[in-house]
Amino acid sequence: AHIFLFGSSFFSLKMFPLLVYFFVFFTFYRLCLELNLSKNNSVVCSISFLSIPAVSVSSFLISTDLLLLLFWGLAMIVVLKIRTNNSLINFILLGGLLGLAFLAKYAAIYFFLSFLILVFLDKSMLLAIKKNKIHLFVFILTFMLVVFPNIYWNFNNAWVTISHTADNTNLQNLNLNFYEPLKFLISQIFMLGFVLCLSFVYVFRSLRLDFENKFLLSFSLPIILIIVVESFLVRANANWAAPALISLFILMYRV
Repeated sequence: AHIFLFGSSFFSLKMFPLLVYFFVFFTFYRLCLELNLSKNNSVVCSISFLSIPAVSVSSFLISTDLLLLLFWGLAMIVVLKIRTNNSLINFILLGGLLGLAFLAKYAAIYFFLSFLILVFLDKSMLLAIKKNKIHLFVFILTFMLVVFPNIYWNFNNAWVTISHTADNTNLQNLNLNFYEPLKFLISQIFMLGFVLCLSFVYVFRSLRLDFENKFLLSFSLPIILIIVVESFLVRANANWAAPALISLFILMYRV
């Protein structure tokens, strides 16, 4: 559709990711506000996020990671809204956004794990789910409706994209080693920025486990740990943990 509307020139192809980056910036800004950062801090945090190596380097690439980050960030905002407003529309929005994130990249499945961990860590979120079981069902139904075309296409095409994803984590390719996890962790440090990570280690002692930090840890640490284990068993690419960097960066900024 993009090529049909705008052509296939270099400028045209680069215009799309730049447009998505604008929406990523605004989403990041709104997420910071929802996490009780001031407007000034939210702007600074958002601009700083766009300047880290993970984002600035990827601006030269056309990747589905961009859309995953956009819909993942929007879904995080909706989760925060559900905690205080259990309306049906918020659950529908969450299902739709997660469906779009999944269509962008299957790594969106990590969101469900992070959300489940948050529910167990936060009483308000647990209460919101317990009181709204029908809303939860509608959320799952909405998600399934959005991803159904992809499932149907895979069904008619020998599950080609799912097979490709499974090949990346195939335990038949088992290759236990400590080099891959180390390489993955170092890559995450450089993606976030060495100075920022070093500063975070220095002030880590002052980390408070308030709701905001529990939320950010829930949507970052489990993903990092899973991919570290995967890199130890098989292998892992640096961008596999891209969604976790959103939460990690805000966590580092808040501390």
